[in-house]
Amino acid sequence: MLQQTWTSRCLMKFYAVVAASPTSWESHKVAERIEQRILNSNPVMEAFGNACTLRNSNSSRFGKFIQLQLNGAQQMTGAAVQTYLLEKTRVACQAPSERNFHIFYQIYKGAHAEERVRWRLPEGAAFSWLPHPERTLEEDCFEVTREAMLHLGIDAPTQNNIFQVRGKATPLTCGGGDGQPPS
Repeated sequence: MLQQTWTSRCLMKFYAVVAASPTSWESHKVAERIEQRILNSNPVMEAFGNACTLRNSNSSRFGKFIQLQLNGAQQMTGAAVQTYLLEKTRVACQAPSERNFHIFYQIYKGAHAEERVRWRLPEGAAFSWLPHPERTLEEDCFEVTREAMLHLGIDAPTQNNIFQVRGKATPLTCGGGDGQPPS
């Protein structure tokens, strides 16, 4: 687990305990549900927003702001998570020896035969936006991402729409062919 994720989890547990009234079992349960939903969002955000770079195999390419919401009695009533993508160019271009966002490798390695047909991902096909697919990382776990999506209310038909490749893939070039994004 990422250090940031672990730190977030510890802080949320602390706030959930502090914010929950000792006499209110229900408010404690609400705080636990909120915490669990936030934690369930991590595998999804990591899959769609993290990539393998030269320095870190699970490098965040986005920022995340978590706001815990408390009522007048200082009990946790909700949370808001805002994310912002820092590196949009990574979708089309990666530096040599780096990989694209984890989700592409998760789909490539984790899709079943019938899903590959439905999502237009032929077995053994090479994709210009998928460099270094032979490398396997711990973060390539597609089932963890899919399960987290279900816990967040993203049902299987919606997931199928997300994972399906639209249109015909065309080769992309980055900058002057040196692997760097265009300036």
